[in-house]
Amino acid sequence: MDKHEEKELEAFVDKIMAEAPLESPSADFTKNLVQRIEATQHKEVYQYKPIVPRQVLVLLFIGLLTLTFYLIAQYGLESDGGWFGNVSVEPVFDNIWGWLENYTSSKILMYAVLLFGLLFFVQVPLLKKQLDRNVMLE
Repeated sequence: MDKHEEKELEAFVDKIMAEAPLESPSADFTKNLVQRIEATQHKEVYQYKPIVPRQVLVLLFIGLLTLTFYLIAQYGLESDGGWFGNVSVEPVFDNIWGWLENYTSSKILMYAVLLFGLLFFVQVPLLKKQLDRNVMLE
């Protein structure tokens, strides 16, 4: 564009701006704006709703309590009889833990386990301190 066109364009813009009315906000503009901001801030983004309603939980609790009292009244609390009178759990644990009787480990393995355990318990406080510092910075 040459200077003549720029001057014409500038004169045109000045003319339009002079004719346009100057708008100003209403007297209670700030009050209305603050009220709208407060109204939007009070809205909850997420409202917690439990998966199982309270009435169902109460019904389940009452049913479990009733079943417990019925079983106690029917079979009693004596330790010599009842449901678990003839159950023996020793053979189950013998099969599970029996391999440990003949197990031996090397000193290197023991030192490695102790070292990693020590490092773990040293690392936890250091990481907590770093996270607390980062939270304070935000």
